[in-house]
Amino acid sequence: MTGKNPYEKQEELDIPDFIEEKTNSDSSIDMSIFKMSDDELYDDVPAEESDYEDDFEELKSKKKKKGNGALILCLLIIFLLLACCGGAAFYAYKQHEAYVKANTAYLQMQANEENYKKQIADQAATIETLSKQIEEMQKNDDAMGEGKLIYEIVDGGMYFRKEPTSDAELTTYNGASTAENGEKYKVIEVVNDKDYGDKYKWAKIADEVYFCLGTEDEVWAKEVNS
Repeated sequence: MTGKNPYEKQEELDIPDFIEEKTNSDSSIDMSIFKMSDDELYDDVPAEESDYEDDFEELKSKKKKKGNGALILCLLIIFLLLACCGGAAFYAYKQHEAYVKANTAYLQMQANEENYKKQIADQAATIETLSKQIEEMQKNDDAMGEGKLIYEIVDGGMYFRKEPTSDAELTTYNGASTAENGEKYKVIEVVNDKDYGDKYKWAKIADEVYFCLGTEDEVWAKEVNS
């Protein structure tokens, strides 16, 4: 007995209902999204995206604060630099003022030093002159007579006479009858010889007291303070 092929007859086959008819294709667009409100639209935004926006706002705030801090820091640095420049300028001014005072004092000291040196030199010259005068006065203290001219006997002794001539009467002076070598006399005046004129010179040391000075070629007494 041969079996029958069920497909040989054109019999209707029952199709199961488990295959659902697709009313919409996979590529169809859900238009309901365009009907949603903003709250509904962004309600399903992931928490991470919301946090990102918050972090961005916080970052902007931090950057703004940081920018303000940098500006304040720059202004503070500029202020400090200006203060340093002002302090340096004030210090330089004080140093210059101190230098001017010190230099003025130094110049004044030099001027005073030169003045003192000149005064000392003048005083030294005055002292030297006075010393010489004192020395001459000491020498003249030994001189005898009443005059201002000092004569020293270099070729004695000459007799003292009452008149300026070799024939006049002899006399004495301070107990001595002659003027000897080395003695000094204060002469009142020098006169010519009474008999021989200017050939012989006589020194008057007191009233009616003379001694002969000699001739131009033969000097018996010389002036020591001319």
